Amino acid sequence: MKKLIFIWFIIFYLLNAMESKEIPTGTISSIAFGSCAKHWQYQPIWKTVISTKPDLFLYVGDAVYADNDGKTAWQVSKKQLLGEWNRLADKPEFQEVRKQVPFMATWDNHDYGTHAGGSEFTLKRESQEAFLNFFNEPENSLRRKSEGIYDEKIFGDVGKRVQIILLDTRFFKSKPIKDTRTKKEKQMLGIVGNYLPNRESNATLLGTKQWTWLEEAFKKPAELRLIVSSTQVVADQKAMDEWGNYPNERERLLNLIEKEEDAAVLILSGNVHFSEISSYTFKDKKILDFTSSGLTHINRSYATIKNEYLLKGPFVELNFGLVDIDWDRGTIELKAVGLDGKIAYKYKTEIKKLNKK
Repeated sequence: MKKLIFIWFIIFYLLNAMESKEIPTGTISSIAFGSCAKHWQYQPIWKTVISTKPDLFLYVGDAVYADNDGKTAWQVSKKQLLGEWNRLADKPEFQEVRKQVPFMATWDNHDYGTHAGGSEFTLKRESQEAFLNFFNEPENSLRRKSEGIYDEKIFGDVGKRVQIILLDTRFFKSKPIKDTRTKKEKQMLGIVGNYLPNRESNATLLGTKQWTWLEEAFKKPAELRLIVSSTQVVADQKAMDEWGNYPNERERLLNLIEKEEDAAVLILSGNVHFSEISSYTFKDKKILDFTSSGLTHINRSYATIKNEYLLKGPFVELNFGLVDIDWDRGTIELKAVGLDGKIAYKYKTEIKKLNKK
């Protein structure tokens, strides 16, 4: 029986791969992204994504909710992980978008397989295999051989190079520090999450190997770097899963961006079930974090939490983000797109001025 199940999954993944559009190899100028989709729900937003004709879609996390059904959470098994990815693959609307739009993806907690999951997750290697199989990662890929699913790819020629950097904020993550205050106490403080900042010197989000890889990735020449993080980097006041819970890691990433002299840098994030753009001046550089979430559901209470770095938004409807680049004019435009295809808000600037104060 186990052998038959294994063979069935191999056939499924091969068929799935044939139905997926290949990642482009040349210049890209339109990048869509989004996160948080309950895979048992109807997903009409993919029709809107298709209508914008992006060169690439970046899945920023929670493509499936493998560890819960929206009401009850559980300890996921390997069989359940495979089963939930299978449920998503069976959705006609998702099948259609994969035929027409190429995907790159990283994960967050729910598609990783456990709510507050990090390095302690016992099925992390099995989850990595299932994730990479679903998104048709080549068998000879370094992602197959390394721990974690971080990745980077450069598109376009000199003058039009976009580097996509997919971070893995789960595989190496240290355990968070739980906030034991009551719900009422936290409400009075204007927070909705369950965590406190972990200031231990060895507390990590990315882990040693991934940090080494990321620093090397920043040495590669590009005109624009898009850092894809499943959780918000700049906004740090919700006490949810966010870089603010690991302040040493957050500062290290901001320092890396601040030292960048040649390429413009933009952070793309998800997780919070609404959309916003946060702007933070760190030393002499402006750092933008464009958040898009969710694809099938929203949370209005999350959007009410103060964000002192807010630049645009919040937009609290089903949404995805769109990064449009005009290489001839040297501009970049960030758009929050709703289910109806209308632009909820936008922000436009020259690429060279993206990080200027």
